[in-house]
Amino acid sequence: MILIIGAGLAGLSTAYHLGNNNLYQICEKEGEAGGLCRSYELGGFTFDYTGHLLHLRNEYTRALVETLLPDRLTSRDRRASIYSQSVLTPYPFQANLYSLPKEVVRDCLVGFIEAELKRERNLDRDGVASGSFKEWIVTTFGTGIANHFMLPYNEKLWKRDLSQLSREWVDWSIPIPKVDEVIGGALGLENKKMGYNAQFLYPDREGIGVLPRAFLPHLNTIAYNRELTAIDVKKKKVWFSDDSTMQYDNLVSTVPLPELIAMIRDVPPRIAEMGKRLKHLSVLDINLGITSDLLPDQHWIYFPEPQVPFYRAGVYSHFSSSSAPPGAASLYVEISYLPETSLDRESIKEAAYSGLQACGMITSRNDIAVEDTVAIPYAYVVYDEERRKILPDIMSYLKKCGIFSIGRYGSWEYMSMEDTLLQGKTVAEALHG
Repeated sequence: MILIIGAGLAGLSTAYHLGNNNLYQICEKEGEAGGLCRSYELGGFTFDYTGHLLHLRNEYTRALVETLLPDRLTSRDRRASIYSQSVLTPYPFQANLYSLPKEVVRDCLVGFIEAELKRERNLDRDGVASGSFKEWIVTTFGTGIANHFMLPYNEKLWKRDLSQLSREWVDWSIPIPKVDEVIGGALGLENKKMGYNAQFLYPDREGIGVLPRAFLPHLNTIAYNRELTAIDVKKKKVWFSDDSTMQYDNLVSTVPLPELIAMIRDVPPRIAEMGKRLKHLSVLDINLGITSDLLPDQHWIYFPEPQVPFYRAGVYSHFSSSSAPPGAASLYVEISYLPETSLDRESIKEAAYSGLQACGMITSRNDIAVEDTVAIPYAYVVYDEERRKILPDIMSYLKKCGIFSIGRYGSWEYMSMEDTLLQGKTVAEALHG
C-alpha cells in the first residue's frame, strides 16, 4: 500500500497519476484538501492563502489543468509594479525605469552598464556567476538598481543579510534584461513581457481552491483530520495524532522536511541535526475586503521601502472580478517574519493599514468591510550554504528509507504549482516501477 501524507497539490497529483486503483491512501491533517492552494469566502469576498497564480510552461500541465478545469480558467497578461519614490514602476523594475526621478534613472543606468562591462570577471570556470545572492544582485544589475530596489526589497522579504543567501534559486525567477532593454525602459519603451510570470491563469470564480478540488472526483477517499506524528521506517508503520496507526509499503510525504525528520524514530543523530539546520521564512497574509475599488489597476505591487511594512500586496478581484461584490475589491498584503518571532497581529494589522493609506490604496480604516489574517508558518525555503551542503545527504537518507519527500517543503525547494504537479507525476511513475 502506498501511503500519501498531505492532500496539497503534490499529494493530489501523485494520487491522480497512480490511476484508478485501491493501492494508495491519502491522509490529510486538515479538514479539507488543497494545502496552501485553498480559498475561502468571507462576507461576500473570496480570499486565497495569499496570491496563487498558475504559470504554465509545460504542455502536459496545460493539458492536465484544462482536463480538470475545462473552461474554468482565464488567462491574464500580468499587470505588476513596484511602488517607490511615490510612483509605480512597471515590473520588472530593472527594465522599466522611465517613471522614476531622473537622478534615480541615472544611477540605475550607469550602474547597470558598469556591471555589464565587469560581468565576465564574476564568472567561475563553469561560466556561472558565483557568490552570494547579494553579490549576484550587485554584479548582475549594478549598484543603482541594487540600492534603489533589489537590496531593500529582498532584505525586507528575507529578514536577513542577503550575503547569507546563495544565488542558486534566482536564475528562473528574476529577469535579467539586456543593455538595450534597460536603456529603452529608461526612455519609456516599456518591457511588459519579461519573466516567467508575464501571463498567468486564474479561475473565473471561487478562487484558486477550485484546482485541488478538481482532483477529488478522480481519487480514492481522503482521510481528513489525520495528522502524522511518528514513523518507524524499519517496520514501515506510522502513527497519527489520534493514536491510530497504519502500515505502508511506500511512503510519499509532503510534510515540511524538518518536521518529517523529527518524526522518524531512531533517525541517525547526524540527520536529525541536519534537519534542525534547515531554515525557512514565515508569512502573515492579511486578507481585506475593501468597500470601493480605488486601487491601482494592478494584479500585484512590490514595496521595497521601509516605511511600508508589507513587501507585496495583490488584488484578488483584479485576478477575477467575482472575488468581490460589484464596486468593491478583495485585497491581500504579505508581511514576512522569522519563524521564531512572536506575532502581535493587531499591531501588524495597524501598521499595514497605515502603509496602505500612505500609498493611497485606502483612504481610511472605514474602507475596510472585512478583514482576516492567515499565518503561513512555512512560506519560503531559505537557500543558504547550509542547505546546499546538507540537503543531498538528507534526501539520500530518506530515499534509503523508502520515503519520497516531495512538494515545496518536502523537497525544500522554491517550486511553482506547475513544478509540484509535475513532481507528483514523476513520483507516481517511479512507484509504478
